[in-house]
Amino acid sequence: MAAAPSSAEAGAARASPARRRYRCRDGYLRLLLEDEEQWRRLARALGRPELAYPGSWQAVSSAPPRGRLGRLLESIFARDDVAVWLRRLQGRGVPCQRAGR
Repeated sequence: MAAAPSSAEAGAARASPARRRYRCRDGYLRLLLEDEEQWRRLARALGRPELAYPGSWQAVSSAPPRGRLGRLLESIFARDDVAVWLRRLQGRGVPCQRAGR
């Protein structure tokens, strides 16, 4: 029998605004954030550094994927094409990838 995943592994796999798929103008982008530093990088890359206030990572990583923050990120990502976001985010060390439908 396989061992149950640790709480850290289970939490990393759980959907949140930091780990979900977003619709862009021409396709989908998947965020794969795993820690506070990656969240800070994303907030800066989006031009919204205020989102990364002290202690925000805990709130982000446990928030419902389509809650208030998720909807805010949806509206931001919808403004540009996937390739634009990939360049912008990956260039700043934000883990993300193109996602299928």
